[in-house]
This record gives sequence, C-alpha cells and structure tokens, in this order.
Amino acid sequence: MAGWTIELNKKFVMTDITFPKLPFIKREEKPRETGINYVRAPVMVGNCIDDYLEAYASVVDIFKISGKQGAMMSKKSLLRFIETCKKHSVQIALGNPIMDVALSGGKEVVDDYLNTVVSLGIDIIEISSIARSLDDDEMCRLIENTSSKGIKVINEVGVAFAHSKVIEEEIFIERIKMQSKRFLEAGSWKILLESEGLTENLDKKNYRWNTIDKIISPLELNQFMVEADDQDVLSKYIEIYGPGINMMIDHSRVLKMEDARLGYGPSQSLWGKVVKY
Repeated sequence: MAGWTIELNKKFVMTDITFPKLPFIKREEKPRETGINYVRAPVMVGNCIDDYLEAYASVVDIFKISGKQGAMMSKKSLLRFIETCKKHSVQIALGNPIMDVALSGGKEVVDDYLNTVVSLGIDIIEISSIARSLDDDEMCRLIENTSSKGIKVINEVGVAFAHSKVIEEEIFIERIKMQSKRFLEAGSWKILLESEGLTENLDKKNYRWNTIDKIISPLELNQFMVEADDQDVLSKYIEIYGPGINMMIDHSRVLKMEDARLGYGPSQSLWGKVVKY
C-alpha cells in the first residue's frame, strides 16, 4: 500500500497509462484532426469534470456543453468548467440552442454573443442549419465572422428540420452536400451530421446508411463528424470509414467509442479487426 500511496502522489502527465506494454493501437496525440471524440458533458459539472478528465482526458478531444446548459449555469461554474478542461488539454464547445436564440435577436445580439464566447475562452461553437432557416449567404457570413474572432465553427446539418418527421421523398441530399461544401469554403472547421432521421429513434432495419454515405463520403475524413451514441451505429461507422472518423458521443459512451477505435468492442464485428499502418 505504501508504494501505491507514493505513486498516486506523484504528478502524472495525461498520457501516462497503467499498462503501457499492451499492444493496443496507438492513438495520435492531441490536438487531432481525425479520430476526434466530441463528447457531450454531463449536466453535473464541478469536481466530477475534474475527476472524469483526470481518468480519460487522453480520449476526450472536445467537451461540449449545450447552449441551454451554458446559459443557465452560473458564470462561476462555467468558468470553472472551462478552466478544468484547459488544464487537461480538452477543447470546449458550446452547442445549440443558444445561437438560435441569438439569431432571433438580430446581428447585434449575435455579435455580442460571439464576443462573450471569446472573452470566456470557449474554443468552438455549433451553428445549425436544421434548427432555424437561414439563407446560405448569411450563414457563410456568420461563419466568416465567427472564424475571424478565432472561434472554430462546427456546422450541424441533417435530414430532420427542427426534429420533424422524416419522409424519404423529402430528403434533399444534394442540397445538404452543397451546403456542406459552401460552409467549409466559408471557414467552417467541421460539418456535424445529426443522427435524427438517419439512425436515431429508428428501428435498425430502417437506418438510412445510403443517405449517410451520400452526404459524408464526398468529404475528407478531417472535414466532418457524425453523431453516434448507439454502440452498433458507432461500430458500423468504424467498420466503413475506419478508426479515424470523428464522432460525437455522450460522456457515458467514451469507453465504448474508444473500444471501437482500438478494435476491442463494443461490437463483436470489430473484435480484433481494426488495424493501422
């Protein structure tokens, strides 16, 4: 026990692992452009975030707090969250619907929101094209303005506008592809494909893999992310696009996600089948 006490009191770097000789696939060091785990933070913050990142910071690239969470938590708690993430070399992202609310207030409100994001030290914000209807030209101006302030933009795209029911004949694949291309050209950091209507809340036999493929396959691996909380869905993404695909997951799924990237679960289809050169 004495030996363990001494070891635990030492200062470890975040890349220290307990069993370094096990032949797991070696992950690229952060910051990464591929193989990113974009992780939704828990509602509870404070000490639990520090404990979580002390254990798993090496596999958390970005911690995302929802816009509602960021707007409703105390400023003291938000600043502590940001400080904790930066201590563990984890980027901070702010999701919707806070940008949607700002857009409803007009350009002055949006600019004030962006300036506040900069002053807080938040690295990334999400801007959605499926939560509000906004002309592409104006979206591109918003991306350019946001990027010019040093904020990375993740543009959310998808087939379910405002979480509406998705009808096959009303999926505008070419439109989504064109928007994604324009947003990237305007300076968007990543395109995020929302899972609603594609895999989320659907029976497995109704997953729209062909639609997913048509939307993201024209993009480079470092240009997009996919939402994939279900273990069979995230395993399928690894199977088809490889372990370097960027994925958004819940904080409770990080180990399953990393298992899939290393080829040791969670789906039997990946067991021992993920390799690198």
